Amino acid sequence: MRRKTGGKGAGAAAVRVIRGHYILFGLALAALVALGAAWAVYFRHSAELESKAALNELVHVSVATALMRGQADSPPPMGPLSDDARLQVVAASERKPGDLFSPLIPRYPEIGVRPNPALLAGIRTQAARRQIQFVGEGSLLFVLIGVCIAMLFTLIRSDRKQMRSIEDFISTVTHEMKTPLAGVKSLLQTFQAGRIPPGQEGMLSTMGLKEIERLEHMVENVLISGRLRTERYQMDIEPVALRQMLDAFVEHRRHYLAGRAESILFRWEPAEAELRVRCDPQAFSVVLDNLTDNALKYGGNSPEVTVRVRRVPGGVEVAVEDHGIGFDPAQAEKLFEPFHRAAAVRSDVHHGTGLGLSISQALVRRMGGSIRAEGRGPDRGSRFVVTLGEA
Repeated sequence: MRRKTGGKGAGAAAVRVIRGHYILFGLALAALVALGAAWAVYFRHSAELESKAALNELVHVSVATALMRGQADSPPPMGPLSDDARLQVVAASERKPGDLFSPLIPRYPEIGVRPNPALLAGIRTQAARRQIQFVGEGSLLFVLIGVCIAMLFTLIRSDRKQMRSIEDFISTVTHEMKTPLAGVKSLLQTFQAGRIPPGQEGMLSTMGLKEIERLEHMVENVLISGRLRTERYQMDIEPVALRQMLDAFVEHRRHYLAGRAESILFRWEPAEAELRVRCDPQAFSVVLDNLTDNALKYGGNSPEVTVRVRRVPGGVEVAVEDHGIGFDPAQAEKLFEPFHRAAAVRSDVHHGTGLGLSISQALVRRMGGSIRAEGRGPDRGSRFVVTLGEA
């Protein structure tokens, strides 16, 4: 029998494609570095050649002019030459070491020809500018190359983090799906074999419904997460009676909790208030499901979840509180990141997709509200507060 490895094969192919892209990017950067180094060598060498060529041209012109003027019957007047402003006639006594100077030979050795000092200064200034240009452009080029290399390493780290998150997510979801499916399969096999003890049909049916509800909730979270990422989640904001909605929520949860619906306690401040909020009922139900599940999972052996409702300036607060393992207040913002769990709970709780709080935050924000996490430290419980606009 052939093994089905489509998922793993597709994942491995995707990894190979990504690695191929990184290799191409790395080769492109290496080629860019090589071209940059070649450009630096060429630019510097060409600047030096340009300066030397200009100076050599003046030397040749000076020598040729000196030889030609040495054939004249009378010495040329002192000062700039009338037919070549680049040169001037000077006394031999003015010659200094290092000057580009050629005496008029053989007839007038007391005078000579040399380039105009301003022209020499211009050549040297141009050489200095080219040097500054080389340093500036070279520095910019290598800074850009450094930025590209830093971006490459950042992308590699980010991609590895994303790949690890996806692998963890797939592993977690697979495990989460197998657990309720195995439970339901076992129950159905028990029913099929007729081995149900008398009077246990209702309890076993409730257990099966609980596992199906758990699986349905997990699949719904995965689908909502996908629609949120692709901006395909549609909201229908409307005024909703909060007490009526929470009563319906508890009635729905009664089957899922299998006798633990009494673990959810309501506190209204003020108790007689009939509050209405602006929200999407389905989206808010998902938020309540996720926050309640979170409280029950991390609430300890005998979790008691309190839903506290009160009017605040600018809206209505719905707080879901538990008395479980809690978290460090410094981790509050990170709890809403996908696949993140507080360090204190990693060894205590392993089930769950890690998407519930991030989905809740995204849905609440789309409804125009806000959500925050409040923790008082390990083993001191957690509190998640949703604020929505009052209708």
